[in-house]
Amino acid sequence: MDIKYELAEFLIKSNAIRFGLFKLSSGKSSPYYLDLRIIPSFPSYFKFIVDALKEKLDKIKGDYLCAIPTSGLVYASALSYASSKPLVYVRKESKEYGTSKLIEGYLKPGSEIIIIDDVITSGRSIINTAEIIRRNGAVVNNVITIIDRLEGGRGALSKISINLFSLVTIKEIADILYDNNMIDEDIFTTINEQISS
Repeated sequence: MDIKYELAEFLIKSNAIRFGLFKLSSGKSSPYYLDLRIIPSFPSYFKFIVDALKEKLDKIKGDYLCAIPTSGLVYASALSYASSKPLVYVRKESKEYGTSKLIEGYLKPGSEIIIIDDVITSGRSIINTAEIIRRNGAVVNNVITIIDRLEGGRGALSKISINLFSLVTIKEIADILYDNNMIDEDIFTTINEQISS
């Protein structure tokens, strides 16, 4: 099966891509929203996506996986199980109780970490995570995401020497949906205008 086509078709059929006016976690406005939290509710698609992520993962050097909560944690957990790689995750802010850690799990100093997230837009949350990991004595060179929204994330990561690997870009999804009459020309144009904004 073609991962790009299957994912594009699933996004439309499951309403995981929605059109309107949305505010993203980066604070930016967007005419579409990707809700990949819905995928684990469809086990066959979830397995399909995790298998595709594992195929990417198998080609990248790394000792640990690190998830971006909350969306990335679901995929990273499944990938950790499938690949037998240890998993940690970085909190957005430290707990106000217990050990007040930012990194959950055991992280061996000097280890090479691969960050896992579902969608990348500006790359801000991934960069924050990478900086915390690096401050804690580990190495981050690579990130895997399901979808790249093509809104500056790759360039931002590149500036701090991190490579981005994605299963598909929003441009590829828009092309597939438009070419197969699953979205109209107005929506297709809107998505492409967001890419260059």
